[in-house]
Amino acid sequence: MNLKIRLALMNFLEFAVWGAYLTSMGRYLGNIGLGPEIGWFYSMQGIVSIFMPALMGIVADRWVPAQRLLGLCHLLAGLFMFSTAYYGIQAGSQADFSVIFCLYSLSVAFYMPTLALSNSVAYYALTSNGMDTVKDFPPIRVFGTVGFIVTMLIVGFTGYQTRPEQLLVSAALSLVLALYAPTLPSCP
Repeated sequence: MNLKIRLALMNFLEFAVWGAYLTSMGRYLGNIGLGPEIGWFYSMQGIVSIFMPALMGIVADRWVPAQRLLGLCHLLAGLFMFSTAYYGIQAGSQADFSVIFCLYSLSVAFYMPTLALSNSVAYYALTSNGMDTVKDFPPIRVFGTVGFIVTMLIVGFTGYQTRPEQLLVSAALSLVLALYAPTLPSCP
């Protein structure tokens, strides 16, 4: 398969994971009685974005190739997001803030570094194949936005905006990318 198509698919999945819940998670949390706590969930994304990409970047630079670490992070993020959804389904409207917040926090802690890792994989692959990142990366990156919008629409059309199934969609896409990432070009 063409390198640009493979990287576009990676970007599509990378942002589709996020698009499944980012814009509608607040509706779900409000629906289960955690409306006053919504800010904590969105704040956690910012908090882990401060230090987790740096930590995972060090791991990628020293010990694990970036495409493999991308897959491992998505595997962990997907499993924690699946756990969050499963807990939400089991608990229903009786969900305990501390449990759902802890599981969600672990998921985004492993998801947030993947934004930088996917860019590293794409830039390295393009550069090592003699392509210009300034010219060739933007059309690839656009597929990330498309992925975000597509899953946001799917969640909306299926009625998952107020239900934990939106987190299952995110988890499933993350697990798909976890399987796909190791097949990408090596990024030592």
